[in-house]
Formats: sequence, structure tokens, C-alpha cells
Amino acid sequence: MRASTALLDLFKDEREWRRFFRSCCERGAHRLTAQAFRFREELTGRGRPYPAEEVEDALLGLARELLPKCPAAEWDAEWAHALCKDALSRLAVAYDTLTAEEKDALDLSAQHEWDERMTTASLGNDPAAFRAALEGWQRAGLDAMNRARVKGGAA
Repeated sequence: MRASTALLDLFKDEREWRRFFRSCCERGAHRLTAQAFRFREELTGRGRPYPAEEVEDALLGLARELLPKCPAAEWDAEWAHALCKDALSRLAVAYDTLTAEEKDALDLSAQHEWDERMTTASLGNDPAAFRAALEGWQRAGLDAMNRARVKGGAA
């Protein structure tokens, strides 16, 4: 079962959780994502554990579907920025381990496909697709660095 389905069941069964969700949505996406841990803990306590990212994405998606005019239903550029910042820092750590020859051999062109997917997801206000595209972008960068290690070391 998906986290969004489990959350819908929670809202259907518990008026207080439905009110809490609405309250968070009315305050904005930051408030909703900041409280995702509470929703996750409740689901886990009910025998429905989900990764934190999945609950967060489901909450943002439900805000768009159920309360499309609320502030949390709007694209949150700060949320996306924070995710990108984390991904960039992980890539920077990996990049710092490369030798000069490996850096010269580095080809990050495989990330372009993921750039486009991130743009499409942000324009479509699809947080789950954005997160997936960003993870693909990061993975493509790390893969490119691994290939550069092989090429740089073989030269």
C-alpha cells in the first residue's frame, strides 16, 4: 500500500488528523513537510511504516489533490532548493576525492536528462517526481565520477 493511501485512510478514520493536515496545509508547504514526521510516526504506530521521503511526498501530493487552493499545494521552491543543496553537497564531497586527471576525464552530460525531468516536475508541481529526478541526477553525477576514476586511473 502506498503512503498516500494510508494517509487517506488515516484522514477518513480520524477527524483530528484530518484537521491537523488541513491546518498544516493552510500554513504552507514548509509547515506540512516539517510535520511529516508526526504523520509518519502515526502510520508506523498503526503498522504501516513508510520512508520519511515517501510520507513527505504523499502529503504534498494530497495537498495538491485535496486542497488545491491552499498554500501547501503551491510549488515550494525553498523545499526544492534544500533538496538540491543536499544533493550538491554529496556530489562535492565525491568530486573532492578525484585527482586532477580524473577531473579532466569527468563527463557529466548524463545529468542533462535528469535536469529536464526536474524542470518538468517543478513546472508540474510534482514533488515526488522532482525528488526522483533529483536522485537520478545525483546518481548520474556519482556514476560519472566513478567512470572518471576508471578512465583517469587507466591513463
